[in-house]
Amino acid sequence: MTVTAAQVKTIQILWTRVCKDRGWKSSDKPFRLTQFSEIVGRPLTSTTEVGRIDECTKLMKTLKAMLGVDVKAARESDDLTINQARVLRNQILTELVPCLELYIGDVAGYMAAIMEDKNRWWKIDRPTRGMTLMDLDAKPTFRMDRRTGQTVEMPSQLSQMQFTLAARLNTLRKEAGDTVHDMRTKARLNCTCAVCRGIRNALSAADPELETSAAADPELGLPVCVENDTPF
Repeated sequence: MTVTAAQVKTIQILWTRVCKDRGWKSSDKPFRLTQFSEIVGRPLTSTTEVGRIDECTKLMKTLKAMLGVDVKAARESDDLTINQARVLRNQILTELVPCLELYIGDVAGYMAAIMEDKNRWWKIDRPTRGMTLMDLDAKPTFRMDRRTGQTVEMPSQLSQMQFTLAARLNTLRKEAGDTVHDMRTKARLNCTCAVCRGIRNALSAADPELETSAAADPELGLPVCVENDTPF
């Protein structure tokens, strides 16, 4: 997915501030795209080609670092797994946990047990507290393939946690006799099943103002715009 209109606007503001600080001409599109291409590491012909998560994060954080006012941004521009971890934790807490609470009494304890088992928590540095999502990161993990003897890259700790919770939630949902629609409705979450998508599409076709904001990314803003919609 590429950047949203809201993200393009933020990038535009940051780029204008950087240009003002460095004496560059912010309206010079070829120069801007050259700079952006160097930051994301691939050729760009439009700002709207920037990837929504990793590339957008790197671009925004680098621009903030260029302003010299955000040390944290400089760190995140070099380590994209920081933002990836933020996105995964948010997805787990806002999408999976509300549904798990329908079927499990102590979700926090349930999740802690899974995390501690997967990461051998009680055998590392003598911890004095239970494990939380903040103890997991989005960095790839590496393990030895016993058959080939080679090191293979595995999903990150947070990705593995997300996969495990999603699989167990699916089992719990089926055991309870709920459909995905039933589960998400009970959890008071926006439902994205085929029926609900069809209803929203029909409403949108009749009246554009009725289209739900859930069609856009709840954290990042509006649907993707095209280059012609903005002079930036």
